[in-house]
Order: sequence, then structure tokens, then C-alpha cells
Amino acid sequence: MSSAPETRAALLALLDWYVESGVDLALDEAPHDRYADSALASVAPVAEIAEPAARPTPPPPSIAMERPRPAAAPIVAPDAAVRAAEEAAAGARGLDDLAARLAEFPHAPFRDMAQHFLFGAGKADARIIAFDAAPGATEEASGEAFGGLSAKLLDNMLAAIGLDRASASLAYVSPWRPPGDRALTPHEAAIFAPFARRRVELAQPEILLLFGETPARAMLATNQPVGKLRGKIHEARCGAHVARAFVFSSLEAMLKSAALKPAAWRDLRKAAEALQQGQAVATGNRHTDSG
Repeated sequence: MSSAPETRAALLALLDWYVESGVDLALDEAPHDRYADSALASVAPVAEIAEPAARPTPPPPSIAMERPRPAAAPIVAPDAAVRAAEEAAAGARGLDDLAARLAEFPHAPFRDMAQHFLFGAGKADARIIAFDAAPGATEEASGEAFGGLSAKLLDNMLAAIGLDRASASLAYVSPWRPPGDRALTPHEAAIFAPFARRRVELAQPEILLLFGETPARAMLATNQPVGKLRGKIHEARCGAHVARAFVFSSLEAMLKSAALKPAAWRDLRKAAEALQQGQAVATGNRHTDSG
């Protein structure tokens, strides 16, 4: 190799360029086609593939291990999954029992794809329950139910009628975030619906606020679009309990379109009036009993 000063300076400059580019280690004197090596390595002999792998050495007790996911549930027919959901929900003896049964339900859609099980927020036995379809990306990232922009809109709507999370219950039809925040399919909603209805039966609220198509179909057993359900007082029959229900556009839709908010405000006022009427009736009954 020439030792001329100009050659030495060029080589040093080349080495500096390699370092700046992230090349800081020389493996061989001759170049290798790593793409060809990878292709050959991926085609292993049959005998080598069949050979059992060595059992890995268990980690020391001080190293935290990620909790393994539950085994995949056997695939069942759609109707069988819905019947299994109905049986599991019907057996719940309280809201905590219902949450545990739902968390462990093997046929729940995308259960093993989500990071968090989010049953709801607010006061569990409130006189009013607001249902959204499912958690979103913000809730999935934080692990906190009703923490995104749509939840802030819901908080503002409740505040407009004198309620907050200390006096209202917030619930999801699906406690897991659907992949890509997509809408639940009719079959997925049908699996979650028995748990949502059993929740209402156990909590016995007077008023339901149903935001979007999925909660409306789950609670009212209807296929009518949200536009035809808004502006009316519905009866939601959940087992032995009957609640008055009001249907709204989804929270996400109202965030995107301010034109939907005036109709939502009118229905929200009707819900508040119904809640006040129920309170007046309950107060009158107490006075009658005490007299």
C-alpha cells in the first residue's frame, strides 16, 4: 500500500466517512453477499428442522416475565358464541362478578389483541348509564377508561345537565379496543350485548344514554339506523329491569360534525327531565311511606 501523504489523507477521510455512516466494525477482508447468505440460511435441511430445540435456561427469579396470553379459544359457530355469552352473563350475581366473567369469556372478539380490559368508569350504581361502543386509541395507550376526546365531550354533556362521573356511570359495550378502532360487526356486538344488558339489569339505572349504533342495537334489539331512533324515548328491557333510553349519534361523529350537537342537546334535555321526574316520583313515594 502506498504511504504517500495524499493517499494516507484520503484513507483517513474514507474511514471518517464510514464512522459517520455507522460502519464501525470490519468483519472480513473480502465482501460478502449477505442477502444470499440469508436466503440460504432460511432453507434448512429437513433433518435439522425436525430436530427438537434445546430447552432454554430459565431466567433468574429477579427478572420480570411478561404474563403469557391465555390459550386460544376453540372456534365455535356464531350462534353458539352468542348462547355462551348469554349463559355467562346470566350467571353473574353482581357487577364485579359480571366484569370477571366478561374478562375471562373465551369467545370474546379481539380479547387477546387488546392491551387493557376497560369495564367502565364513574359510579357503578348510578341512576343514569352512558354507553359508548368501545375504548379508543387513547384509552388503549393509557389503560384508563373514558380518557380521550370523545370522553371529554361526554363529560361536558353530563355537566350540562348537572351530572359528573361521581353521579353517572360510563360503560362500554366492548371493554376491549377493536383493531384499528373499527366499528364492531353485528356478530361481535351480539356477543357483547348479553353482558351489557346484564349490566343494566344488575345496576338498575333509570336512564340510558346510548351513543351510536352499537349501544343502540345492543340495548334496544333493533336494526333501525340511529337517525330514526333519535328524538324518542325508548324502553330498554334488560331482564327483569326496564330503563328509559335515549339514542344519540356516536361521540366520534359529534366531534367531527357540530351540526349533530343541537339534536343531541334536545335529547339530552329530555333525558334530564325524565331523570328529574323519576326523582320526584321517588321523593313522593318516600313521603307517602313515611306518612
